[in-house]
Amino acid sequence: MALKIFMVLISVSFFFWANIIPGGKGNIVQFILKLFTLFISFLSGTVLFTQTARFQEMLGERFVKKIIIILLLIGPIYFLAISFLLHGSSSNYVVSPALDPISYFIQAKIFAATHINVPSHELKDFFTTGYCINDGKYYSMYFPGWPLLLSIGVALGLPWIINPIFGVLTLIIIYFTGKEIYDSTTGLFAAVLLMVSNNYYLLTPEYMSEPSSLFFSSLFFYLMVKTLKNPNILTSSLAGISLGIIFLIRPFSAVAIALPVMGYSFFSSIKKRRKNMIHFAIIILTFLPIFCVFFLYNYFQTGSIFLTPTEYYNPHNILGFGLRSSDAILKAHIYTLFEALKNLSINLALLNWESVLFLFIILLPVLINKKNKWDVILFATVSTIIFLYIFYHFRSIRYYYVSYFALFLLAARGINLVEVLIKNFFPDASIKNLNCFLLLFILVANIFIISPPQHAIKRYELYQRLRDPFIMVREKNLKNSVVFLKSVPEPYNNISYYVQNPLDFSGDVLFARDLKEKNIELMNYYPEKEFYYYDYYFKSKSGKLSKINRN
Repeated sequence: MALKIFMVLISVSFFFWANIIPGGKGNIVQFILKLFTLFISFLSGTVLFTQTARFQEMLGERFVKKIIIILLLIGPIYFLAISFLLHGSSSNYVVSPALDPISYFIQAKIFAATHINVPSHELKDFFTTGYCINDGKYYSMYFPGWPLLLSIGVALGLPWIINPIFGVLTLIIIYFTGKEIYDSTTGLFAAVLLMVSNNYYLLTPEYMSEPSSLFFSSLFFYLMVKTLKNPNILTSSLAGISLGIIFLIRPFSAVAIALPVMGYSFFSSIKKRRKNMIHFAIIILTFLPIFCVFFLYNYFQTGSIFLTPTEYYNPHNILGFGLRSSDAILKAHIYTLFEALKNLSINLALLNWESVLFLFIILLPVLINKKNKWDVILFATVSTIIFLYIFYHFRSIRYYYVSYFALFLLAARGINLVEVLIKNFFPDASIKNLNCFLLLFILVANIFIISPPQHAIKRYELYQRLRDPFIMVREKNLKNSVVFLKSVPEPYNNISYYVQNPLDFSGDVLFARDLKEKNIELMNYYPEKEFYYYDYYFKSKSGKLSKINRN
């Protein structure tokens, strides 16, 4: 009894210690300390669970499934609310700590206006936006798939609901995939692991492309499972269409996602019968028209079917080793194999934090257990994504996000296999519902330590501060004006985050870059307008609008 009390104290105290340790991955020492304290709590809690029959009875599978279902019902409302708080108050201007969502949103506005690009302003230097091409034609550097989907929300005046919808649908698809290839428990576990993961929390309420790419990759894999198990024209056709949409969103990711399962489909079709090969051909044939749209889009934007807007915007933002940079305005650096391996090691470490806590531990039972074909295909899917992104110079774990359906299905399967594995080594051990304890520990740690709800408040405060230039213009009720942005409430003071205007540059207020002595050119171009400077003062954390006296 004394030992059990001691284990409870160890587990609870280390868990709360992990909660109060400041920082995280920004400080490597604090990050390791946080992970270590969580591991001690996890280990001591697991030992305690295996020694306490009453604890095992309490955490029965029915009880845990009820918790999961409640989370899956509450979660979508929570993420929809966050998305509304961050973006719902404005459908015209987008703010974000990153340029990507702004570029995507601008292209979505262009698509919603039934164009693929719009003319640049005659004085285009005043209206240059980061990650957007502005060379006489104005459009995003990104691939067209996600902006096209987002444009539906823009047209409806509800762009902020699109990614949360994809997030919810992905949970449903993952559940049905798990049920199809394993069982309903694995499907439920995988869905809830995704929902409480840090990247899901960060990306679902944003205008990034990852939620849509994850949904269509999950849908593609599910349809491939259905096709492999019971081939029919409908599932084969939908699989090809889904793969085409992924290709329009993130072509490199589409290739990585397709290779393992399509490779298996092709070789199994050869071995089995001609009917299966017909369905493989249907997948290819339905994929090809959308595949061609990708090259047509390149042609209409850049004049070459092989030159993507991304490469046109920044020739150093390509795959492979050599001179690379993440933005055209940044100096290119040499991307080497050593740097690639460094990126890989950091990303793999973060898989244990931003994906599933202790991921490599709970994947171990799947690795050492006898594997079926779905285990192998899922492992191959995750491994292909990880391997291929070695050749991309920018380090970010969100590039793995497209494979999270496979990662979480494997994690859920690993959690469910732990108990089986222990009983194989210790046949006399009296253990049950250990999978439920492991899942609940991960859920609680993610909710309260890794992605605590109070972070949503901080994000809202950050976005309100970033929105300051637009809020101030609205509060001052400016009309028929141009606002030069001298500095803005953004750490890197990147003015291009804020240069967002009506596509035809009509409207009462335009936002322009402050080009100092050249500003007179824009003032002469709009003689009927009033002009202001917006400046942000970091010491006082306040912005100021100053009217410019033409005289």
